[in-house]
Amino acid sequence: MLAVGLVALPDASAADDADLALERASTATVREDFSGIVQIEWLSDGDWQVARVPVTGAGGTVKVGEGTHKAEGRGDDRWVAGVSGWQAGWTQPVTGDVPSPSKHWKLVLAKGPLVAGRTTNVITASDPTTHTARLKVYVDRDTGVMLRREVLDRHGESVRSVGFVEVKKLGGSRSSAPATPKAKDAAPKKLVSVPKGYDAPARIGTRYVLAGRYLRDDGTVQLYYSDGLFGISLFEQRGALDWNGLPRGGGGAKVGDDRGRNYEVAGGTVLVWEHDDLTLTAVSDATVRDLQTFAVAFGQQSGDSGGVVDDVADFVLGPFGFR
Repeated sequence: MLAVGLVALPDASAADDADLALERASTATVREDFSGIVQIEWLSDGDWQVARVPVTGAGGTVKVGEGTHKAEGRGDDRWVAGVSGWQAGWTQPVTGDVPSPSKHWKLVLAKGPLVAGRTTNVITASDPTTHTARLKVYVDRDTGVMLRREVLDRHGESVRSVGFVEVKKLGGSRSSAPATPKAKDAAPKKLVSVPKGYDAPARIGTRYVLAGRYLRDDGTVQLYYSDGLFGISLFEQRGALDWNGLPRGGGGAKVGDDRGRNYEVAGGTVLVWEHDDLTLTAVSDATVRDLQTFAVAFGQQSGDSGGVVDDVADFVLGPFGFR
């Protein structure tokens, strides 16, 4: 647990301070209780979409949504509620497996605007090559809790944001942890290596590091990659992609010479593509173009293997986990 205070300076720019602020934010839900309303905004086919969901954090457990459309996270574990009850999500890798955000990004810490009536510091992550801002994270100055996360495209324009529009509680007395959801299925199994016929390059391009390998009950292999700020889950499964079985909407996408389809949804960006008689699905809160770049690099660094997954709802918690 990191217990370091932040000094909010108008032009603070030390990468170490920004790294500490991000680290403090990533562990704040373990230390602090909170509740409120979060608004998700995302650009889809040129139009802005908006959704609001209730969020609570108590005893180190974060709950997002309500009814049959909700997810819960505690520590590294995730659960998703559906019509038939709770489903076990996946377990995130330990923080030590993920590169420091400052390794691949230029970080700047500065005084931020009010978010839901709270004073903030803002960490801006820019591409060190183009100097373009790609991510802004607004953290509560008193508690370190992340109040807003804004994803920017390669032109520095906002394409997705998740942030509090109402804070009912933040800080104060700590609650006890609620009961663990009783999932009907087993959580994905952590793997030391993937089964024969699947590929899991240790690095993709110059940024993304393989930080987790998992095997789901249906035989799907899940890989988790991170560059310190953006995480990408890649699902691999044998069998040709059923194009007629995909959800309606989305946009046509190319991954090298392969045909694909992308979706912008409240939970994140989804890219599905087919290679020979195999398919792959990548899920992240990164932009479609960044996912395409990742997918092409993955294909260049691996053999003929791929995957598809039907349920990506567990990524509704992605923006609150950072990595």
